[in-house]
Amino acid sequence: MIQLSYSTVNMLHTASHNWLNKQMGLRPEDKWYFKEGKVAHKILQEHISGTKRHMLLSTFKDFDNLIYPIVEKVDFDPDCKLEKRLDTVYNLIGFVDARTEDWKKILEIKTSSKTWSLLDFKHSMQRKVYCYAHPEIEVATLITCPRKQEEWNENNVKIFIVPTSKKDAEEAKEWIDQGIKIIESGDFTGGLNENGVCVDPYCYYGVNCQFK
Repeated sequence: MIQLSYSTVNMLHTASHNWLNKQMGLRPEDKWYFKEGKVAHKILQEHISGTKRHMLLSTFKDFDNLIYPIVEKVDFDPDCKLEKRLDTVYNLIGFVDARTEDWKKILEIKTSSKTWSLLDFKHSMQRKVYCYAHPEIEVATLITCPRKQEEWNENNVKIFIVPTSKKDAEEAKEWIDQGIKIIESGDFTGGLNENGVCVDPYCYYGVNCQFK
């Protein structure tokens, strides 16, 4: 069974040579902003689950009724896992940052130097893939903010709520099917130059990429 996820399919679309890096069992390059993002995620997840309330976030009115009892506590937390068998060969998996017990509402956290917009979230293929994998999902919420908590304020910590639709699932399925076609074509030259060298400045595997 071949396991697919949003990140794997996105990799196939944007730089398919990374599929070979993945099959080789290579480790993605550790980047400083990954660590900062994890710290921010934990603070936000503890706050919205009620485990550990954050003093500053408690003053933001948009957080008053934002309660998600189940949050991802560890990487690949089974409590936040969604899964959909696509066929006899491919299986789709994903992990949300938080959810309600009935799976009707999910939450994603995006930390970066440039916060997301509502339109970014509406167009997010990750959100659409999750809705396709778990039809019970009715609403997806996004928290977007800077990675460093000392930079947080009521203007740059934003919450967007988007209802799911049948079109979301249809677009996700089409996008996943296109990724599968890349696998089955055997052409993994995406992100490589004519000499077979990785020229992707945002290569997920960075210095560990076997094509550098």
